[in-house]
Amino acid sequence: ARAGDRKGGVGAARSPVGTFGRNNHDTIAMIALNSRGSMAAGTSTNGATHKVPGRLADSGVPGSGAYVDSEVGGCGATGDGDVMMRFVPCYQVVESMRRGMSPKSAVEEALGRIRRRHPTFQGALLALDKNGNHAGATNCMDFHYSLASADHPDVRVIEVQASVPCPSST
Repeated sequence: ARAGDRKGGVGAARSPVGTFGRNNHDTIAMIALNSRGSMAAGTSTNGATHKVPGRLADSGVPGSGAYVDSEVGGCGATGDGDVMMRFVPCYQVVESMRRGMSPKSAVEEALGRIRRRHPTFQGALLALDKNGNHAGATNCMDFHYSLASADHPDVRVIEVQASVPCPSST
């Protein structure tokens, strides 16, 4: 899509502006929706944090790091990919939205499913539905995402608070 056709899009990043390091550089996930209703999702991975030696990044696993269906919406993920890719959370988010859930309910449900087995994992999900509604959810980590649209071309940074306090790992 041409830049002028862009209806809206969201991207996930967890690093504070102006800083970079091993402990604050993580996955970048993006979901885009153009004025014709076509959607795309993509993700990158840093591979520095949480990575189990010898494994392929979760970002390339369909439904794990990102997933989109233009008839429904899209999802992007960041955090502990070795845990998250066992649950393909982005696929679950999109399918939950297909069944009528809001983006917020869908990301909360998917994170809750992971949290039941891994209460202290670090991860976040971002969702955008075909109508431009968006939401994020996080577990045990800071999470911010950016949003721009034809109606609001200036990029807004949205902070997401953890839904449930992270239990102590001790």
